[in-house]
Order: sequence, then C-alpha cells, then structure tokens
Amino acid sequence: MAQRNHGHRHFTMRVSRHENFTKSTVPLLGIALFAALPLISENTVAHRIPLFKKGAIRVLILSGENNHDWRSSTPFLRKMLLNTGRIDVRVNEEPAGMTSETLAVYDVVVLDYNGPRWGQTAENALADFVRSGKGLVGVHGANWAFSGLVVLGDHHIPTGIMEPPWPDYKAMIGGVWSDQDPASGHAPRHKFLVKIVDPRHPITEGLPKTFEANDELYHNMHMADGVHFLASAYDDPKNKPELPPGNKQPSRNGPAPSSADGAKKWPHLDQNPTGKDEPILWTVSYGHGRTFYTTLGHDVEAMELPGFSTTFVRGVEWAATGKVKKPEMEFRSWAEPAAHP
Repeated sequence: MAQRNHGHRHFTMRVSRHENFTKSTVPLLGIALFAALPLISENTVAHRIPLFKKGAIRVLILSGENNHDWRSSTPFLRKMLLNTGRIDVRVNEEPAGMTSETLAVYDVVVLDYNGPRWGQTAENALADFVRSGKGLVGVHGANWAFSGLVVLGDHHIPTGIMEPPWPDYKAMIGGVWSDQDPASGHAPRHKFLVKIVDPRHPITEGLPKTFEANDELYHNMHMADGVHFLASAYDDPKNKPELPPGNKQPSRNGPAPSSADGAKKWPHLDQNPTGKDEPILWTVSYGHGRTFYTTLGHDVEAMELPGFSTTFVRGVEWAATGKVKKPEMEFRSWAEPAAHP
C-alpha cells in the first residue's frame, strides 16, 4: 500500500509540475488532431481510388459467416455486379477487423453476412459509413444477424452463441427477424409472384408489375420506423409445411437442436403462412445514407433469376448514388455480362 501511495503522490506531483503545459497545450493538440482526421481519410481514399476501375461504383461485400451457403452466394453476387461493367467489387470475409479507414474508399457495402457481432470498432465504422451518406444493401438472411437470436452456423445449425442485439442495426437495415409476437419465419421454399408496389422508385421504375421468385418467403419481419416498401408477395396459406406424424402445428424453422440446451436457445419461430402480403423489397434512410434490403436470395438458384438479379443490381447502384442510370425496362439476369456495358 505504501508503494501505491508513493506512486500516486509522484504522479500528482508530475501533473502539478506541468500544469501550465497541460492547460495550454492539450486543447491545441486535440484541435490539431481533430482537424487532421478528415485529411488522413481523404488522403487514404485518394491513394486507393486508382486501384479500382475508373469511374466505377466501388462495392465492398461483407461475408465469411452465414447459415446460408456464403461460399457460393458471395462470389455469385460479386460476379453479377462485375458483369454490369460499371461496378467494381472487393470482398471482406473478416468484418470484425474493419475500421472507418477500411470503408472510406467505398460507395456502398453489401451484407451477405449472418454471424456473430463484430465489436464496437467495426460496428461503429459501418454505422458511421452509412450515416455519413453512403449506401448499404442487405441480402436475405442478413437481417437475422445482430437481432439477439442465437447465432446460426452452416446449414442453419444453432451454435449456442447468444449475444445482445446491435441497437442501431434494425434502424439501419429496416427490419429484422424476431421470436417475439408475431414471430418471424417462413413456410417451405416455393415459386411465387413478387408484386411491385412502388413503380416510381428508381430501383423499380419502368419494370413490369410482377416477377417470379423461387425462394423462401419471409413473413412477420419486425420493421423499423420509416421503411419504404418497394415490393411484396402473398404468403399463401396453402403453402403449409409437411408435418411429422402426430404434429399438428409447426412452431419453429430449421433443424432439430441436437441437445436440450440447444432447444432452449432455438427461438420459437412461425412456419405457418400468414395469408397476407409480406414485404419483399424495401428501402430506409439512416442518417444521410440509403439502405436497400431484399429478403430474397436464399441461394445461387434464387439469385440468378431475373427478378432478384435486376432488383439487386439496381438496389446497389441506388444505395451507392441515389439514382439508377440508364435502367433497363425489363428483368434480366446478370449471371452473364452485359452486351454493351
């Protein structure tokens, strides 16, 4: 204890001895550092822009964890964007390590991610990125992530990892999965028609009124305030899941937990079709930024369909720039390059 007190007195004396220096210099240092931060960021961006295709929209896909097959879906999303000829793409499979400097050069971030939280530095970096006026696009199961539900591993297996929700995430992407009433879920994958409900938005302008999906039709998403719906689909009560013998009502999605502990952590979700129009595509503002979300895109088979492909590519461009240049007047798959980009 005597040594601690001595150390404390010694520290106090040093502070006192340099009191005048501290009072006059620290505020000036703080102002100088604050003023230098934008310059550091601008210099970093200026040095990195030549590494991308000239004039292209710069996209970063965040991936590396997902209960869906991200090892196939992420390269396919990247391929479709590159096939437009006007978008350049990078992929980050370790989002937990990113910072504001990582994101500074990009126009839009695409989330093909559903996994554990990233930590305060990375999460703040993404929130600040979007809030500053940049773009965000979420695909399919990305709105399960960070919602407070159990973290899912490959093939939808619950990992047992439980984390508190990321408070900003729901507002940033517009809607999340929840096991609170009404519980989120989806009936069996099937073919269904998606209806455009806002034909004047840049993402949907000029397109036919409907398109076909072969996908999971999410229902009872818990939506944030201020969401703007672009497309919906009817969750047909006839599309009920097949029930095991003796069961009358399905209560959850996904495989059976492998243990009693897993059963406790698996959320109580709803597989029953709602008989209502459910949101499929939407946008939301976050600060000065723009988010586009598509609940479609379960796998590559679903992604290569013209409806998903066209709205995804348009959504990325809109989120990045606030507009869509020279939009085509029909749905097309970007699995193959444009004839004249």
